[in-house]
Amino acid sequence: MMANLHKALDNFTQDQMEACSKELEFKAILFSLCYFHAVVAERRKFGTQGWNRVYPFNTGDLTISVNVLYNYLEANSKVPWEDLRYLFGEIMYGGHITDDWDRKLCRSYLEEYMQQELVKSWFSILLMIGLFT
Repeated sequence: MMANLHKALDNFTQDQMEACSKELEFKAILFSLCYFHAVVAERRKFGTQGWNRVYPFNTGDLTISVNVLYNYLEANSKVPWEDLRYLFGEIMYGGHITDDWDRKLCRSYLEEYMQQELVKSWFSILLMIGLFT
């Protein structure tokens, strides 16, 4: 799991992480997206116990999701949590998913990982791992 998380985070430079005007929100959600991506990738290792079908999740899903995140944060005064969950869970990653139970699982993960409390609670974690200076 940690290897997948590091691999996901390695796709982004410090400049990319500091480009958004809502830097705290962007970094917290970016970290959460990377964690979500790592979970999705890790579940594939367990075959039908992880996902009911084989899905072609890849790094492109993550990088495009981060680009969408950046655009949405820049265009909105508040974080549009529902919009982001929908885009990531139904379009970016969910676009690969064909099984209803897998779709429900994907949505459940995003409901847990993408919420307002994320920014508050993850600020200290981001400080600890050095993503927020």
